[in-house]
Amino acid sequence: MIIKTARFGELDVGEQDIVEFNPGLLGFEKLTRYILMDIAEIPDFKWLQSIDEPNLAFLLVDPFTIKKSYCVELSDDVVNKLEIKEPEQVLVYTIVTVPKSGFKNATTNLVGPLIINWLRKKGKQIIFERDSNSIRYPLISNDSRKLNYGG
Repeated sequence: MIIKTARFGELDVGEQDIVEFNPGLLGFEKLTRYILMDIAEIPDFKWLQSIDEPNLAFLLVDPFTIKKSYCVELSDDVVNKLEIKEPEQVLVYTIVTVPKSGFKNATTNLVGPLIINWLRKKGKQIIFERDSNSIRYPLISNDSRKLNYGG
């Protein structure tokens, strides 16, 4: 199927590439179908493009590359809902926010990760109620102006 997007133009998407988030992401509960897109030469980042809303795309990052001590524990409910059988089926990403001041001030939300069973093409955003992580964790450290790899 061909989908139209504001950021990427027209994309040819196979049904097998669509990840279903049911319910949708926080604030976008009615939008449940997305595709996960690689970013050339930046393997730790992805785009999550809505199938049904051309203007909606989220920049994602693998949180384990940004903060090595990051940990996600999935409840039995999430494991069952996403039909996870093996840990290797799970992808974890966090949503990146890039402010008007530019990427040097970009942050990621470590409290609301996206959990994706890539094999079953099912996803869910989970929210940690009591968590020491930040909803605005900087991607670039202030000291070195380098990506927070392993921070």
